[in-house]
Amino acid sequence: MKTIRLLLPALAVSSVLSGCSSVPDGQVAGNDMSHLSLRDKRMAEKQVQVLDASPSDAVALGEITAERCQPSMFSEAPEDKSLIVDMRAEAYRLGANAITNVKVEKRGAMGEGCWNIYKATANMLVVQQ
Repeated sequence: MKTIRLLLPALAVSSVLSGCSSVPDGQVAGNDMSHLSLRDKRMAEKQVQVLDASPSDAVALGEITAERCQPSMFSEAPEDKSLIVDMRAEAYRLGANAITNVKVEKRGAMGEGCWNIYKATANMLVVQQ
């Protein structure tokens, strides 16, 4: 009986640290990119540029975001390039051919089923070619 009492706190801590997330591929719930076809993702790689600065002839279409979950402290954090791929694909779907001012930030999110959430933001543009 004494052994069971000692194991219960350890099991509770391990379940919290494992980040019981039902969200696939490290994406955050509410940021589902499954509506993007494989074709859209491939075309975005070819069509959507990542620019350091906005050209003077660019037309701004608004801001885009992507979020990914690091399920536990033992799992690898999502790479910036994964977030950028998500944003490029969504920007392509929305008619942009460039993104700029990419920023990535991390926040703790244990209460949301993740150890950390990585959020990227960028501006979508249409650049004349």
